[in-house]
Amino acid sequence: MAFSLKDIFTGTGGVQLGIDVGASAIKVVSIEKGSDGTQLLGLGWEETPTGAVVDGSLNDIQTICKAVKSALDQTRTRYSGASATVGLRGLNVIYKRLMIPYQGMAELPKQVLLEAQQHVDSDLDHWQIDYEPLEAANTEGQIPILLVAAKRTLVEQYVEMLKQVGVKPCVLDCDAFAMTNSFEFTHPEAQQTTLCVDVGRDSTKVHMLRAGKSVIIRSLPLGGGHFTDLLSKNLNINYTEAESIKWNVGNPDFTAGYPDIDSVCRQHTNELCEEIKKTIEFYGGADSHGGDRLVDVVVLSGGGSVVPGLSESLSTLLGADAIYASPFKGMTINKKVNN
Repeated sequence: MAFSLKDIFTGTGGVQLGIDVGASAIKVVSIEKGSDGTQLLGLGWEETPTGAVVDGSLNDIQTICKAVKSALDQTRTRYSGASATVGLRGLNVIYKRLMIPYQGMAELPKQVLLEAQQHVDSDLDHWQIDYEPLEAANTEGQIPILLVAAKRTLVEQYVEMLKQVGVKPCVLDCDAFAMTNSFEFTHPEAQQTTLCVDVGRDSTKVHMLRAGKSVIIRSLPLGGGHFTDLLSKNLNINYTEAESIKWNVGNPDFTAGYPDIDSVCRQHTNELCEEIKKTIEFYGGADSHGGDRLVDVVVLSGGGSVVPGLSESLSTLLGADAIYASPFKGMTINKKVNN
């Protein structure tokens, strides 16, 4: 399930679809690889129907299919039969960086399954397991691997959804890997320590790469929903009004009637930054690359990443440059995308 975008872009011709079924929105992208490079063909967005997605699982496939089709129609491309990549998330997806005894590449699959029984489930029949060696074995006879597991029922849900929509399942990726895959694809020269932070509604995904190797992969239980709760509580307004303010928090005309909103932004930002820093220090300490900087660059993505002050606070806290993800860097943009 951990998959490089470079593998998708082999050869030329054919529409490739990216589909993200999030807790608050369904986003799709249509691209095509040609002899002269990659072209962005279209984008689509639909609000996720209430209750249709819970902890990454598709509770109502028929409703989700309708919303996904609507988003795909917005791309104005012929998507029927096209290859699709979709992201998996939630409680039924597990990813861990582990050190395991190394007894040779032939024995590695067996060793991984033994580790998976300890870290995932003693009964692996209900799980889809994947792994990737991160480096060569060390002098102590251990090898670092990236272990990924997803409930088979979850995989089956997404495969069925894609088939009903009329597209071909190609790649099922973990959303935590998708953001780093995208950064590596658009910045192939980058060799520094990179921290990708994707702020969704229910959680924030943190993935640190050092020289292209995974160091930390964590999901933090703070996201845009937490910000909405803080707005509702501190401004004494209902959840619906708080959601509306959240999406317009950067518009001073919209928020002029809420003098305390800046303090709520600071509280949310401080709590999220502190969780991110603790995660880096705890899980990445053993892999410290020296120097005063924990990371060299922070790459932000997700709707919750645009809260005023978040990028500046992370930059200051971690002593790193903070930038927003640019997944379409280097692509040509079809003129109909802006029409």
